[in-house]
Amino acid sequence: MTRLLLVRHGRSVMNAEKRVQGWLDSPLDDVGRAQAQAAAERMRREEPAALYSSPLQRARETAEIIAAALALEPVVDGRLKERGLGHIAGLSGEEIDRSFPGLREKWQAWKMVAAPGGEQPAVFWQRVAEVFDQIVDRHPEDVVAVVTHGGVLAAYFGHLLEIETGRWAPFSFSNGSLSIVDVADGGARIWLVNDRCHLDDGE
Repeated sequence: MTRLLLVRHGRSVMNAEKRVQGWLDSPLDDVGRAQAQAAAERMRREEPAALYSSPLQRARETAEIIAAALALEPVVDGRLKERGLGHIAGLSGEEIDRSFPGLREKWQAWKMVAAPGGEQPAVFWQRVAEVFDQIVDRHPEDVVAVVTHGGVLAAYFGHLLEIETGRWAPFSFSNGSLSIVDVADGGARIWLVNDRCHLDDGE
């Protein structure tokens, strides 16, 4: 059995500004760094044997803070990066509505609608399922920490729950949150989703 400790990166500067990021790089702010440290302390009891990270700065910084606390070396995998959001990356919700009317309403219908110039939902879903399946295959008896993004976690939970490709799983993932999943013999048991008990960040 593989136990996955799934961490959404700490709050970034663009998160605080309420801008969508996609593949844009944005560093952690002070709250995000504190969230990463708290997540590291929360995971000590699980004693992960390996740590994987998205290459995007907000996730990589989070992983580096966790790695320093747990004496691990992060393995960076580009397939763990957030969904590509094309022309809307960097925009606020209001700016998206002005430039691309109706797009956010389509998202709120629980479908992964591609942003203009962005990554196609089926491609995103496939790479997320593939990278997690490979991590599990590589660590069949280990506890493994993975630092990634809210969209990636939503896609992976959709995969685990066998939801139709391109539909969002009915979960949200807060900055610095921890979710725990055990995977074995092609099945999964979800123990925690979006746990924030370790955080004291005022959010």
